[in-house]
Amino acid sequence: MAEQKRSTKRYRTYGNVAYKPEFEQDPVRRSRRDQMNAAPARRQEPQRRPQPRPRRRPAVRPSVQVRAQTAISPFAVVGIFSVLACTLLLVVNCARLAVVNNDIVELRGTLSDLQDENRTLQAKYELVYDLEAIEAQFLSNGTMVRPNENQTVYLDLSGGDSVVYYDGSKNGLSGILQRAERFFAGLLS
Repeated sequence: MAEQKRSTKRYRTYGNVAYKPEFEQDPVRRSRRDQMNAAPARRQEPQRRPQPRPRRRPAVRPSVQVRAQTAISPFAVVGIFSVLACTLLLVVNCARLAVVNNDIVELRGTLSDLQDENRTLQAKYELVYDLEAIEAQFLSNGTMVRPNENQTVYLDLSGGDSVVYYDGSKNGLSGILQRAERFFAGLLS
């Protein structure tokens, strides 16, 4: 038994697909009945020759006629210049807008600083005109005297309203104009 050949599969193929694997074994006699029931043996097909491939013709590029350059349309030139002008204006206005936005940010910072300074100065101003301090000052030097309970104070409101204001513009152009106005008013009256 050691000498028995191993059964190996043998494939009959025509191309790359296996049709029927057959076992290689020692020729064994078949009984007559087996031979009758067995399918008729296939004929071995002759090896096919590779068929020649049809020749491919090289691709022929169609010849294209190039037309000569014609004159440029004036409408195209005007259109290109108008597009360039609009683009330039857009860029310039974007730059201006950026500068204005930067100025607004700086002015808002300055405004907040000035508002803080205004609050500080307002508080100092209110402290300067403290009514109790003014009253104490005038009472101490005798300019103002507190009325007694038995004193009566009358206020005369029968006269017209009058206002006295300090005119510090006696010098300069406004002072000259006021003097000339008074002079002409004096001549006419």
